Amino acid sequence: MKELKADCPTVVGWEKNAQGKLEPSFVDMSGSMDPTRIVENAVDLNLQLMRWRLVPELNLEKLKDLKCLLFGAGTIGCNVARCLMGWGVRNITLIDNANISSSNPVRQSLFNYDDTLSGGRSKALVAAEALKRIFPGVNAVGLQLTVPMPGHPVSDKDEAEVRATVEQVDALVADHDVVFLLMDTREGRWLPTLLASSKSKIALSVALGFDSFVI
Repeated sequence: MKELKADCPTVVGWEKNAQGKLEPSFVDMSGSMDPTRIVENAVDLNLQLMRWRLVPELNLEKLKDLKCLLFGAGTIGCNVARCLMGWGVRNITLIDNANISSSNPVRQSLFNYDDTLSGGRSKALVAAEALKRIFPGVNAVGLQLTVPMPGHPVSDKDEAEVRATVEQVDALVADHDVVFLLMDTREGRWLPTLLASSKSKIALSVALGFDSFVI
């Protein structure tokens, strides 16, 4: 009986090593208890289920690495951003020059009443923040930019700023894989369309009318 007690470890988690000697065994469970990791694992598991049931040929790793550039963070932009996340896209950049107005939150799913106060916060910035709150694993960036449009004259004092914006937009298009044109005017979609075409990028143009929805 004494020999049996001597051989028993005084703590749980002891295992024999390669030499047959008892030593403590440690397991790092921090990853399993991290809320962010738990959410990411749940999202990945759900995507695998969607692929298995709906689209067996879907390349989830390619979608995860895909970099999407969204011009417009309004009604369509908010919903497109959420749909992209739902299909596993983790890199989303939103561009919009407007602030959130009182009528926006009821139609634009990433905004709420508080975002309209004191003149309204930037649509692009708030949309990116909201995406991160919904899913911390997303790399979302919001940029408040006014994309130059044909037919809109540029004064001499604004010329340097407009040129800098064009260069910034050009660099953004070059750095992304897919461009979504989600603005409500043809003029607004003009420059991003040219830049996407010049760089052979996939560009999706979405136009919303009173009785139509065209992609």
